Amino acid sequence: MNEEEFDSLLQFKPFTTKDAAQRDIQARRCSALGNALWGRTPDDLRLRYLASSPEIPPGYALSDFYELLRTVQNVCDDIGDPRKEWLTRVPHFTETLSIGTQSLNAWEARREIVRRAIEFLESA
Repeated sequence: MNEEEFDSLLQFKPFTTKDAAQRDIQARRCSALGNALWGRTPDDLRLRYLASSPEIPPGYALSDFYELLRTVQNVCDDIGDPRKEWLTRVPHFTETLSIGTQSLNAWEARREIVRRAIEFLESA
């Protein structure tokens, strides 16, 4: 098999400026949804985690919540990956929340808030 035959099997397509713009829009939308769900401060996050039901921001589809959950899960996985131990030196990735007697990583709290929001939306 030569290079052209190999490439034809994989059906590669070039990554275009349009693709980059779409990814940028998707990342910004995901970030805005996260900020709306979690707030901007650790105290906001703590209050949202303790809330009996999530505050669902308007204008987002269930698919947006799933995309955010995938993103947060990736961060949680990366934090626990020994090959990426350098993340433990970045305060943003290692911040913890004290909730009563419980102490948890802020990213775990974010993941739980998104999971609850999805559960809420699916049951509505």
